Amino acid sequence: MMNKLFFVGFIFLVACSPKTVRHKTDVNKTWVLNKAFSTIAIITTKNDKIAETSEFQEFKGSINKSNYLSIELDMNSLETNIPIRNERIGKHLFETNLYPTAEIHTQLKAEDLKAGVHEITFDVDLHGVSGILTAEFMVFNQNGKKVITLHKPLIINAGIFGLEQGITTLKNIAKLQNIDFTVPMHIVLTFE
Repeated sequence: MMNKLFFVGFIFLVACSPKTVRHKTDVNKTWVLNKAFSTIAIITTKNDKIAETSEFQEFKGSINKSNYLSIELDMNSLETNIPIRNERIGKHLFETNLYPTAEIHTQLKAEDLKAGVHEITFDVDLHGVSGILTAEFMVFNQNGKKVITLHKPLIINAGIFGLEQGITTLKNIAKLQNIDFTVPMHIVLTFE
């Protein structure tokens, strides 16, 4: 009799463990972006051989209960580690007086949020232009968080968003030979 009680108690504890409960609460959950564990960065190349990484410092986002992903970036928050360059990029490239934010959004399918690699198409609203991009993302769960990161590099052509003139202006101001119009991105998004 004591062994049966112990076995029933053990089964009850396993069935009610936090891990089991957590999986049930993931369904129809609103996920909020944790900026401290997330990165949105670009890599720019000047004079054909000098690559530099810059990171957006201010962004927010969520995945709502209907699996709609929305990210908003403050375009004035791109940190290049050179204050005058930060200012020039905001003024001449992103024209943040007219377009202070950029948005990334898409309707995800339920399977897009499962662990694995998924091809996801999403809208990017940047510099007054809306573009549709597709990339491979890897999704995994870590300590109750959902992490979405690029599986393969995402390379953006500045021409899609009408940024060629701004790049040319920056090149001329800095007296460079050239600044590449293609920009690889690095994205790690951690949701809680």
